[in-house]
Amino acid sequence: MNLPEDVIFEILTRLPAASLIRFKCVCRFWYSLIKNPNFISKHFHNLSSKKNYLRLLISRRGNITNKRILSLSINDTFDVFINQDFPAYFNDKFGHVRLIGPCNGIVCLCGYPDNIVLWNPSIRNYKILPQSQIQRLVGSTVRGSDFGLGFDSKKNDHKVIQILFCLSIDRVVVYQIEIYSLNENSWRKYKGIVPAKIKYGNTSWSMVYKNETFCWYAQDGDNHEVILSFNMSDETFQNTTLPSCIGIFGEQEIRSVWVIVPFKESITLIVYCLKEVEKYIDIWVISELGVKNCWKKLQRIGPLLRVERPLGFWKNGELILENSSGELVIYDPSNQQVKTLGFYGKRGRLEIVIYKESLISVN
Repeated sequence: MNLPEDVIFEILTRLPAASLIRFKCVCRFWYSLIKNPNFISKHFHNLSSKKNYLRLLISRRGNITNKRILSLSINDTFDVFINQDFPAYFNDKFGHVRLIGPCNGIVCLCGYPDNIVLWNPSIRNYKILPQSQIQRLVGSTVRGSDFGLGFDSKKNDHKVIQILFCLSIDRVVVYQIEIYSLNENSWRKYKGIVPAKIKYGNTSWSMVYKNETFCWYAQDGDNHEVILSFNMSDETFQNTTLPSCIGIFGEQEIRSVWVIVPFKESITLIVYCLKEVEKYIDIWVISELGVKNCWKKLQRIGPLLRVERPLGFWKNGELILENSSGELVIYDPSNQQVKTLGFYGKRGRLEIVIYKESLISVN
């Protein structure tokens, strides 16, 4: 018995991306359906609403070989991971790869300035971005860079923002902002003002917020720590101040590390003391960007032993961390149990992305 086309549509939008890629060969109708933008949008919406379709993407470097390895879980129980194969371009051009995103199932792989790739792990689809031809500040040297990824809902366009740290002739660091449009496949210079300086180091300092906004941990002109955010549709920057008591543990203020990560469509701030053997970790969430007194402290976790740094949250509030041996572990606050995930890497080089499957192509 042949099913009506609308019924087939509904059934297929609830299947994993890998299965749908195989089904493209079944018949011409299925092939055109799976390529249809309305189908792709519905499929992403259906899977995004289900916790069991979350995947964990891991980037690490081997202790012995120093080889870069990217692995993606095929389910939400971490039973099986598949290493991702890449063309030689990645090994030739990229030193350390940063994972930016995801946004609508797209991850941005960033090396040093101008070495950027958009990638959809679900369908193994990638695009090497063209190098920016924008004139850099005359006489300056590019000393570093940071990146952002997001979706412009007004133009139905995915964008990459590249922030270049240029050292001028008079030894002053000047930001040059460049924006890439996937629709246009080109770069253009951003002429607005950046109201804060990005603070980055060996930790998680940036994230995508609700697909349309990208956030960095930063410092404003008055040396106050802030969340610097950029809206991809309006192309405007905004600062959101952090609570003044955020770095206080006990009765004294101790040097602490602040990490911003996504969790349940919110911006979560993780605060901990890097040098402590027994670590306490404070969890804060924000209700709205750009609003004062918008932070709420959720909980304090700890003490945790042999923990180096937190990397992100899993679907039910479990905390994914790197331990002091460079191993990836997951901590469940509900039962205070720590589970090892079997992944080792060079200390400080582990990165994770909580990934949602998508059929969206970057080509």
